[in-house]
Amino acid sequence: MLRLVLAVAAVPADTGSAGEYRGVDGNLRVAIPRIEASITVDGRLDEPVWRQAARLTGFSQYAPVDGRPAEQATEVLVWYAPDAIHFGVRAEARPGSVKATLADRDKLGDEDLVEFFLGTYHDGRQALVFGVNPLGVQRDGALAEGGSGSGGNSRENTDLSPDYVFQSKGRLTDGGYEIEVRIPFKSIRYQSLDPQTWGLSIVRRFGGTGIEDSWTPARRGSPSFLGQGGTLEGLTGLRRGLVMDVNPFVVGFAEGSDGSDGWAYHRSAEVGANVRWGVTPNLTLNGTVNPDFSQVESDASQVVTDPRQALFFPEKRPFFLEGIEQFATPNTLIYTRRIVAPVGAAKLTGKVSGTNVASILAFDDPITSVDGSGNPFFAVARVQRDLGERSRLGLVYTGRFDGEYTNQVGGADARLVSGAWTLTAQGAGSVTHRNGETTVAPLWDVGVIRSGRHLGFRSTFKGVSDEFVAGAGFIRRRGITQLLFTPSYTFYGSQDAFLQRTTLSTTLLGTWHYRDFVEGRGLSDQQLFPVVDVALKGGWNLNATLYIEQFGYDPALYTSYAIERTANGVPVDTVAFGPGEPINNLIPSITLET
Repeated sequence: MLRLVLAVAAVPADTGSAGEYRGVDGNLRVAIPRIEASITVDGRLDEPVWRQAARLTGFSQYAPVDGRPAEQATEVLVWYAPDAIHFGVRAEARPGSVKATLADRDKLGDEDLVEFFLGTYHDGRQALVFGVNPLGVQRDGALAEGGSGSGGNSRENTDLSPDYVFQSKGRLTDGGYEIEVRIPFKSIRYQSLDPQTWGLSIVRRFGGTGIEDSWTPARRGSPSFLGQGGTLEGLTGLRRGLVMDVNPFVVGFAEGSDGSDGWAYHRSAEVGANVRWGVTPNLTLNGTVNPDFSQVESDASQVVTDPRQALFFPEKRPFFLEGIEQFATPNTLIYTRRIVAPVGAAKLTGKVSGTNVASILAFDDPITSVDGSGNPFFAVARVQRDLGERSRLGLVYTGRFDGEYTNQVGGADARLVSGAWTLTAQGAGSVTHRNGETTVAPLWDVGVIRSGRHLGFRSTFKGVSDEFVAGAGFIRRRGITQLLFTPSYTFYGSQDAFLQRTTLSTTLLGTWHYRDFVEGRGLSDQQLFPVVDVALKGGWNLNATLYIEQFGYDPALYTSYAIERTANGVPVDTVAFGPGEPINNLIPSITLET
């Protein structure tokens, strides 16, 4: 009898939980369980498989003040099947405090939100971002840290342009809310290793107060948010299957004109297709022929505050969004919207042996040609190599070939991180051939950033020749040289204090016309911006800024302007508009928002 009882006791009735990982205790290396199971994503964490998931607890506050204990508990469950990774969230919340609506995708700026930063390459530099509000509405994108922050103490913004295919559901409960997320491996790129390790950071945002809690005890003064993340370890046997999307379409249209015999119509149709092929888990090849962008979201209107600067509109076309973070450069030397109406294009993106690779070849419609005689051809290539834990080097090449007009840009950039210090640098040159003439012009940008919980600053020195042309890029303003310096200091209040966080900063910005700088002449614009930014208890934010500015004459703005001269009230001729007196500007600004 005794032997029988022992034998029964040795047979486990339930595998149990995979373990608890408390972030606040630094327990950030998660042995994620692999479970052969399939569940329905319904926002209810009641299937038996969730009892076997790893439990991520011990969240702490990240904003407005880091390092404080979380006021309300958050528990994240995680496991993976051969074809997908699953996250479950149980979030405590006070009755009536949860802010959640059936909003449009990505439009969750003021709502409660849980975001998963999934670093599938485990390099501490880039992550896929999957966010879900308490009702399951999605917010997704990519974060590629570039060291271009303000030198203060916050993480960089997520690029919300990419959209990934994943499932999510959420529901409100008596004690808060629950969320269920399934991310198929078909939808993402990752390393060609077995087993492999992924980076993981999790942030919970409280829409009613502006507070953010983080599973990892991240510090705002660090030069990298992703570099402070945890890890999912032991992922093995991932099965994507064949990753092949084929999207054919036919677009028909009719054009009519009123003739002598009545209306005459000309009808025609165009056939096209988009193709996506996951060559390997970390390389994706895209192709398109006559793409149809008729269903793409229209651009939001913008207010012109400085006519000297071009307006930037983000990319929204599906073909160009795949792997868009791989094309990022410090001065936007790659801007895919320069390819206006492609008749055919191919793109390869991914990461191989610590090197990000991205390239595009495209033929544009003849209507976009400089002389309308042929199809402009674009060739774009971007390579980035990881150095150490946080640094990297990059190369970029773009070319536009349009009959007699050609433009080629080549450049190199670097981000070097040591402790709280970050050095960024970029140098590029353009070679433009037009009307039988060839023009060579430079661009440079050097920056030093100190990230700190209290003391921080950012200093940049940038120059763009007035003859520099980025035929496949976006330069907001050419022909200037700028020197910027922004020191800041941040104070923190106690957990119950009315003033939670106070940041004092000053921005000094000097601008030369490029030729004036080269020839040793003085500044064109001088600007000074003292700023007081205060995070108040309860989710309020107060900002007070004083704009002290002086703007000099900019001849580029007035090349087509003339002054009419008269004699006895009769116009006799016109003369070019000449330099005027500097314009002085003094504007105080105070904003209070929640």
